[in-house]
Amino acid sequence: MSSLSGSRRAESFSGGKGPWCGRPFRHLLFLLAGFSLIIAGCGNQPAVSQPANDQTADRQMASPASSRVSSNNQNSTTSRPNQAAQRRAAEIASNMQDDPEMVIPDADPQAFATPQTGGESNPREQMAARPAGPELATLPAPAKTPAELEALGFRVITSPHIVLVTDLPLVEVANLPELGEALLQRLQNDFHIKWPENQQLTGYVMSDMTSFRETGLLPEDLPGFLHGRHRGSEFWMKMQATPYYLRHLFLHELTHVVTLIGEREDLPVGFKEGIAEWYATNYVDEAGKPFFGVLPGRPEDFSGWGRIGLIQEDLASGKGRSFADLLIIDAHEFSTNDDYAWAWLWIQFCSQHPTYGPDFAKLLRSRTLEDFLQTASQADRTSTTWISSDWLRLSTDICFGYDTALAATLHRPIEPWANQPVTRSISAKAGWQSTGLLVPQGTTIRLRAKGQVELNRTTRPWISQPQGISVDYANGQKLGRLLAWWGIPDLPLTAHGAEFTEVIPAGQIARLTAPRDAVLFLRINDHFYDLANNSGEYEVVIEQEVE
Repeated sequence: MSSLSGSRRAESFSGGKGPWCGRPFRHLLFLLAGFSLIIAGCGNQPAVSQPANDQTADRQMASPASSRVSSNNQNSTTSRPNQAAQRRAAEIASNMQDDPEMVIPDADPQAFATPQTGGESNPREQMAARPAGPELATLPAPAKTPAELEALGFRVITSPHIVLVTDLPLVEVANLPELGEALLQRLQNDFHIKWPENQQLTGYVMSDMTSFRETGLLPEDLPGFLHGRHRGSEFWMKMQATPYYLRHLFLHELTHVVTLIGEREDLPVGFKEGIAEWYATNYVDEAGKPFFGVLPGRPEDFSGWGRIGLIQEDLASGKGRSFADLLIIDAHEFSTNDDYAWAWLWIQFCSQHPTYGPDFAKLLRSRTLEDFLQTASQADRTSTTWISSDWLRLSTDICFGYDTALAATLHRPIEPWANQPVTRSISAKAGWQSTGLLVPQGTTIRLRAKGQVELNRTTRPWISQPQGISVDYANGQKLGRLLAWWGIPDLPLTAHGAEFTEVIPAGQIARLTAPRDAVLFLRINDHFYDLANNSGEYEVVIEQEVE
């Protein structure tokens, strides 16, 4: 089954009664009342993602482009089980809420033998920062000075705005404050705030939690957590099993501290956690320069992260998420590893889309829930026709190294079907490309494709025609084969299910029947991380089938 309407979940908070009403969920009204938030798309081979108002600043390699994971789940089932399913209940019982993803039971200290060093963040256009609010100026000072902490046997590393307290060997954490300073600068730019020069935040990175609790550094009244938790200007986190995920968790909690001071804690939990996940997804190059908000390239450079794999597993088992799901979910239900994976993808989608990204950048600067709602209501409603379909397409196609610059779905103005032959050129160097033809439900059309393209262009490129070549397969289809997809404009934001992303292997000649009023999209099959070395196009004639 699939969901077009959102039915009971949509109705439960729109009428002011039931479990979804109340202040924490008022943000949902802008979604299901027809609000068109903003979406996202993509970057270069493991591209560094930036808010869409400065797409080029950080568009560099997040990790080398070779040996990427290419498996995608095109054939996911359509129904997402109830959120009270056994796995969710078990993880809620484990008190996972507010904790980043990836449960890795045993940490290996030897995994930290070659620590990476941080560097300066990529420069971005400076904005006139608003003065820090009173909530920043009144943050309490740490209870103990660095000297007092060292006297207790802890290791302390300080930077201008960060104090790190740990019982781990310094070699495992020495670069974290420098990396945190770089992220702090990025967050100030993106969220349009200025962190007070004399204000330090404190992070506790713990191997033995007992020693932190006995010395009062881990408060007795702090709710339990699996990986990390923040409160005020402090955060606490446990040692992680890989160097990457230790770094990721540190940046995740730091992002919470910087961006959620004051009333921002009232913002939707999916939005808050997605923001922290997105900025924490990082890459440090060989020169020690960090990049934040990256779309991972090679899995081995992001050991312990696992977001894309979780999304693909959910799709394969019929548990894909609609665009609205991440804003509908309650803070007490947001608890599983999958929730964090989908929240990351939601922010990736919203922040990077070339059309909707600028509206999303404005949303980041909201200081209160009221600001958030007002900014959301002012988004450009004329440019949201494809929000839901684009979201479902990206969630199905996402993979390590996904080329957000080239693989993003390309749209063109919609034309009503005129029962006349139409010719479209389909590039091998792009993702899904709209024909612009809105075909009425039940109408059968015929495709005739010709031409040849070069794939994996090297000294001996692979040459393909529309039927494809069997030298390699991508997404379960022959490389170079012409593929088709019916995209639905103005699809409800609560829609989800594999039927909305079904891929049809069209080849050289195909007969297609529109399942509902839909626009025909075409692409030349290749891995979504490997489009840059392609060239050429197919010429496709589209005409109504004559009985």
